[in-house]
This record gives sequence, structure tokens and C-alpha cells, in this order.
Amino acid sequence: MPTHADEPASAAAAKAAARSRLRSARRELTADQIAIRGQALARVLPSVVPAGSAVAGYVPMPGEPDVRPFLSGHAAGGGAVYVPVIASTRDRVLEWVSWAPEAELRRSAFAAVDEPLGDRLGTVALLERHPEGLTVLVPGLAVDQHGARMGQGGGFYDTAFGNDADHQASTPVESAADSPTDLAPLRFIAVVHAAEVLSPGAFPVEPHDLRVHIIVTEREATTLRPV
Repeated sequence: MPTHADEPASAAAAKAAARSRLRSARRELTADQIAIRGQALARVLPSVVPAGSAVAGYVPMPGEPDVRPFLSGHAAGGGAVYVPVIASTRDRVLEWVSWAPEAELRRSAFAAVDEPLGDRLGTVALLERHPEGLTVLVPGLAVDQHGARMGQGGGFYDTAFGNDADHQASTPVESAADSPTDLAPLRFIAVVHAAEVLSPGAFPVEPHDLRVHIIVTEREATTLRPV
């Protein structure tokens, strides 16, 4: 994905170096390892995601933790599941499509990820559909033990769900008048490999970087702060 254009050069360079290391480690993972960890995530995630709730998940890129086994079980239990579609790289806009295991997919025009076909919702429209709240499974390359996330560099999640000074979700790009927190409670769960949970200071953290409430790996779920 494109690099976030608003970062200072020094922070961008440091993040680029960290991303290079993390991507290299992910390339060493085998398909069997990813699959085994995906099954483990399907056991861990229900401990922090209520059955029947609305979840914004993702279709994994190569090397990313595979949340599809969890999403399949969650959908089978009556939960609403959505995954993102890149709508604009210039404005870093994500839209959301309802997902099921049998969903028809096609390769994104902008990234090495498959996206489902179907009707799209903007972030605000998605939250209007689920005023009871939404759990967002946030992919990324790493998260620190304070909940700061480092993504792939495109800035899509930071733009859709960015933070204010209190580390709460703020206005998404689709609407300057409404913010997600005005519409519904948001719970952010970073889903990473266990080795990608890093000490604070391991990578630069910028004000726009998304902070999460919970970290989930193939080993465990760690709650950092209440919603």
C-alpha cells in the first residue's frame, strides 16, 4: 500500500526499516504455520468478541494472521461480519462489504489482497447500521505493549478510525459532521503474530497512529484499556 504521506521524514524512515524487518520475518512463515495459527486465533478471539456481535474483520494479505476461521464461526453463530475494500488510495478510504465464507472475491486493484464483491458501506454508514457497537479486528505489522499499532503504511485504518488526544476514535474521512464515537461504540483489537507484540519504543508512534483496546495473538488475548 502507499506510504502515509503525513509523517515526518525521520519517523517514516524508522518505520520503513521496522516494516522491512517484520515483512522479512513474515515471509519465513509457512502456509502450515499460518493455518495452525489461524485455528488458534479462532479459539482465542471468542474470549474477547461477544457472540452475535457485529465485527469488521479482514481478508489476510500474505503472511498476515488468518482470522477467517474465526470469522466463519462468528458468522455461523449469527454475528454480522464485514471486511474492507479499498475505495480510494488518494484519500485513503475504506468501504465495507458483508462477508461470509462463500463470498466471491476478486483481487484489489490497489493491494495484494482479495476483496469481496457486494454492496459497499462507508464507515459512518456501517456504524449507523450497528448502533449497538462494532468490534474492529485491525491488521498490522506490529503493536506495542501500550496498544500503538504500526500498519502497512497506507494510512487507511488511521484515516477511517483515527485517534484524538484521548486515543479514542475520531472523524472518518466520509463525514466531517459525524464521528464514529457519536454513532456507536468502537472496540479495536490488533491481531498480530505473538512475535510482533513489541516493547514501547520499538517503532516510532505518531499522533495519527491507531491505538487499540485489545491485542490478540495465536497465544492469548491481552486487554489494555476499557472501551
